[in-house]
Amino acid sequence: MVKKFHFYLLSNLLFLFIPSISFSHGINIRYELPLPLYVYLISSVFIIIITLCFSKTFIKRNIDSDKDVGEKHFYKNKFIGNISFLFLLLLILVGYFGNQGPLNNLVNVFIWVWFWVGFSYISILSGAFWPKLNPWFIPFSYLIKFLYQFNTIKKFKRNSLIEVNIIGIILLILFLWFAIIFPLREIPKILSLFLIIYSFITFMGMLIYGRTRWFYNAEIFSLYFSMLGRIGILKPNNKTHINKFRKPFTGIKMGNKNLFSAVFIIIAVSSISFDGILETQFWHDFKLLIITIPILIPIFKILLFFFGNLDVVLNSLGIIFMPLILLLFYYLSCKKAHRYIEPHYNLRDILIIFSPSLIPIAAAYHIAHYFSFLLIAGQLGFPLLSDPFNLGWNLIGLSDYTVNPYIINAKFGWSVILVTVIVGHIASIIISQKISYTISISKNNATKTHFPLSLFMILYTVFSLWILSEPIVH
Repeated sequence: MVKKFHFYLLSNLLFLFIPSISFSHGINIRYELPLPLYVYLISSVFIIIITLCFSKTFIKRNIDSDKDVGEKHFYKNKFIGNISFLFLLLLILVGYFGNQGPLNNLVNVFIWVWFWVGFSYISILSGAFWPKLNPWFIPFSYLIKFLYQFNTIKKFKRNSLIEVNIIGIILLILFLWFAIIFPLREIPKILSLFLIIYSFITFMGMLIYGRTRWFYNAEIFSLYFSMLGRIGILKPNNKTHINKFRKPFTGIKMGNKNLFSAVFIIIAVSSISFDGILETQFWHDFKLLIITIPILIPIFKILLFFFGNLDVVLNSLGIIFMPLILLLFYYLSCKKAHRYIEPHYNLRDILIIFSPSLIPIAAAYHIAHYFSFLLIAGQLGFPLLSDPFNLGWNLIGLSDYTVNPYIINAKFGWSVILVTVIVGHIASIIISQKISYTISISKNNATKTHFPLSLFMILYTVFSLWILSEPIVH
């Protein structure tokens, strides 16, 4: 029996680790470092430490608080909302009836390159655009308003904010698993099915919990894009619906009494890091090491029996444990800082208050990790947009467009990566330092409060640059 299991385990390992055809989000390119890694790491840490030493001279003492991940800005532009919904329907049809090649269908390029990556870039500049383009809010509002005429439907309404927050965290985890781990995530018909299922979930959430509560607390794209939008230069105004300019990063405020928002930020930050680790030789070797530990073999035997493929299982465990590891280090940092903070703040408050300071790290790593991917793989969408159903059309005159892989070079690519990561981490350190000065007992204690958090962020800087420097393994 043992020999038989070892045979299946070995065959599964061969399936896992012998090179085979695989699909990824379009085209992945990671440039080799033009200088040794230690030069980048030492110089980056040096810059951040120098900034940390001198930043308290320039920062303001106080920082406002805000209890939500996303800023509350909804613009009920019916025309744009309806157009977006029609485009959503078009993507569903294209994904189902179009070419099923992963790189030959508009739905694949649009979702993974233009939307998830590209629109995040736009949101970092300003998070005010997604509420205008949201394809579900306006059309579903019409239908829900009609259904609310019936008392039977109204009985299903719920007002629990805890429930809707928990659902939002679950949806985020499920989407990240689908986007990073699920083997069939780039099959166009699967993506069409995903759009249908997510649209149904969004509709039911709006119907049961109310439109505003759902989009502020559970709709993951609204939460994620508005979270990144706090970095941006446009400040939403609910009363006038007119955006005002502000300095970059000033929209990031300290959290206030919402643990779910802190968890959301931690998961968002860690998932991008795990997406980078997933492609590295380190993760390849780590899985090989884990699967051969004698004490774990009985567990893998059970997992192999139920799932038949340990690769997906190990990657799924990775995407679960990565947020837990990051949360553990963040928790230890906050616990160390807690003793120097005003006594009316408990540890739970500290975890919430400092969590928005991690937003620049999430944005920086998103930009750095996907920069070349967006510029190169994003070009695949131009001919597909001209001929979405592969019928020989040329709607925008780009059906003959060919991808230019030389649009950026290694020097420029790594310069963007390095600058982005350093700026993001410096911003996080300065924001967390401002928070420390606001809630600490004294100025001297503010420095002691901030030290463990700054150390945590410096270590995460090194970790992020190391991931980005590792070559991709398919």
